[in-house]
Amino acid sequence: MNIRLVVTSLLVVLAVGGGAYVFIGGGGGQSDADAQDQLAAGCGDKVGSECAPGCTGDKAAMATAATSALPADGVVVYYFHGHQRCQTCKRMETLADLAISEGFAEQQQSGAVVFQIVNIEEDATRHFVNDFQLTNRSVVMLTRQNGKDLQWRRLDKVWEKISDDDAYKGYISENLAACLQELEAGPS
Repeated sequence: MNIRLVVTSLLVVLAVGGGAYVFIGGGGGQSDADAQDQLAAGCGDKVGSECAPGCTGDKAAMATAATSALPADGVVVYYFHGHQRCQTCKRMETLADLAISEGFAEQQQSGAVVFQIVNIEEDATRHFVNDFQLTNRSVVMLTRQNGKDLQWRRLDKVWEKISDDDAYKGYISENLAACLQELEAGPS
């Protein structure tokens, strides 16, 4: 048997296994006790940085605040991440935020478009994995009308487009514009 093939196969298995381990919550880089201490100190999941304004670190309060921030009529753009965040993941969040703030500032100001960053490895938010059939870090757009969720779209091509800032932001903007247009058109 060819040794190169064996080594290559082992490397692929290790890479896929490692990625799956990180995605499902392993290798978080801090112990559960450290995470609880940090949460009690009011830093939520923002390892090594300050908490967001108004953050108390209370998981129940954060979940309630996130739910109350949803528009009755509008689009919620979710960026889902885990405890471990690579440079690419952070870039995905930043570019999504830029696309929304640059192209939809008026809708964001009025509350018709809300950008939410969610750690899907927290107990209170794990349901999103099933809700939106997540298989990786991702962007999902949820259209809401009269306080009810109408439909959602998972933007699976974010990983393909992340190497080109304009293509990535364009992909986010096109999908958000389509969601807003569908909302204006009303239920079909």
